[in-house]
Order: sequence, then structure tokens, then C-alpha cells
Amino acid sequence: MNWNYPFESTEYFFIFFFILAYITFFYRTIRVARQLNTTARTLILKLFLRTIYFALLIVSLLGPSFGEADQAIQSKGKDIYILIDLSKSMDATDVTPTRLEKVKFEINHFVQNQHSNRIGLIVFSNEAFVQVPLTYDAAALELFIQSLQTELLPTSGTNICGATELAYKKLVDGNDRPGRSKMIVIFTDGENKSDCYRSLYNNIRRFGVGVYVAAVGTKNGSSIPSEGKPLKDEKDNLVISKLDDDFLQTMAISTKGSYYELNNEKNEINRMISEINNADGTLVDTRTVTVVSNKYYYFLGAALFLLILDILITIGTFRL
Repeated sequence: MNWNYPFESTEYFFIFFFILAYITFFYRTIRVARQLNTTARTLILKLFLRTIYFALLIVSLLGPSFGEADQAIQSKGKDIYILIDLSKSMDATDVTPTRLEKVKFEINHFVQNQHSNRIGLIVFSNEAFVQVPLTYDAAALELFIQSLQTELLPTSGTNICGATELAYKKLVDGNDRPGRSKMIVIFTDGENKSDCYRSLYNNIRRFGVGVYVAAVGTKNGSSIPSEGKPLKDEKDNLVISKLDDDFLQTMAISTKGSYYELNNEKNEINRMISEINNADGTLVDTRTVTVVSNKYYYFLGAALFLLILDILITIGTFRL
């Protein structure tokens, strides 16, 4: 038999209190019996009964476990590349505090829910770069995520297709065993300058790469802060960045992927996390563990039964 909880000060306190209370009770009862010139032998019966159910209560408090059984636990993992738009438009404030800061918060939340999956980061604007290769190290990922800024990349613009193609090549052309589940998660406002090649969509569908597109921003858009003031173009016109949801929805449909919204009024990242977690993964590890269950209720039930008997059974305390 195993115990779920150690024998600690709580149990010692109850035992001490029980012994002290019963010694006090015995002393007073025997003193009264002597004054009446009689005996109180029947107290032994009650003491025996109460000691048994008190011991059963202590045992149930310790959480006894028995009836061990072996159970196989399978760990299934996926390879996931997260693509993060670092173009200047991600500094827009139509999503509080900015689009990029909101994305960083949600990606950290995402990483914390992917315990058995390998995750990599690809950052992009006009060009795409692998910031973090596929890894299980969540702490390292969170450190790199916090360091992301739109000034990190030397060029401006947005090339979602190039970043997606880079992620696809890293996932498919890698040295990992075939059949491993592969996914691409994209966080962007969708301000892409050109459509993706049809061959990219075909290859993604052919190799079963899951695509999850998170559209960050609003259709109304907002200005882009730059050095403490709104960004303006060469003609001194205010630059307004707007979400291009049409392109992103087309991309999700073309890759047989999923589309999600992320703004102040609608946040579908939890739905994304749920769908990724529920997607089929590749078997990474199988372990056999010994499972035991807390059977305290057997002892508690027996103690309560004896307690009821103690209440219902009446015996004479003194023999006159």
C-alpha cells in the first residue's frame, strides 16, 4: 500500500487531541464512579470502538493507494514554424498596444501550450529569415519572442509568400523522419505586395502541411507611429495601414488551412491552439507508467459506519 500524503503535524495533532480528550474523560468518569462506590468497566467497549474509527479516519486522511495497474502513455509531437510579420505596419495601433506587441503576447501563450511539439520562428518583412530553428526549448523561444521589433530586419515591405515558402522548405526538405506532422502558423496584417505562386499552394497541400493564418489588425486600420509621430509618405500624406483579410482568407482556402482574427474585439487564438492540439501528431515516445488510485473512501466509509454505531448503541456507564 502506498500513501498519497505524508504523516505530518496535522495527524499528530489529531492523535494528541484524541488521547488527551479520552484521558480527561476517563479521569472524570472513574472519579465519579469511585464517589458512587461502583465501576465503569463498560468504558472499555466504547474506547475500543472509537479508537478503531478514529484510526480509520487518520488512514483515510493519508490517502491510501493500492490496486496498481500499468498504463501506456503516448506522446505525439508536431513540427511547427511560426511566421511573424516584422514590417513597419505591425507598429500600427488599431490593436492595443500595437499589432506586434499583441502578437508577441499571443505567441508566448501559444508556446506555453505546446509541450511535446518542436517550434521554430521565422521573421519576415520583404525578406524572410529563420530566427530560431525547430526546438523543444520553450524558454529560449520566449526570450527571442520578447526581443522582436520591426527594426530588427533591414528592409521594409511584406513578403508573406517568401516566408511561407521558406517555412515549407525547412519542414519538407529537413532530415527528420518522413511522416512527421508539419504546420505553419502565420501572424501578419496581410499587406502583401503580390500573390503567391500556385505551385507553393499545391506543394503545401500535397505534403499535408497544415497552415494556420492569424489576421492581425482591422479593416479601418490606423496610422503607424514613427519616432514619436505618425508616419507619412514621400508626399507628406499620412500612412494608414489596413488589414488585407481578402488575401489572407484566399491563402487559407488555397492551402486548405484555417483563418483566425486577432484584434481588440475578436481574438481567436485560443481556437487556433485548440485545433492545433487536436490535430493528428506523430508518435514521439511511448512510456508505461504505474497508475494507483486513492482509496480513502473505503476507510472513510468504514469509519462513518462505526461512528453511527457509536451514536446508536447505548451502554450503561456505571454499575450500581
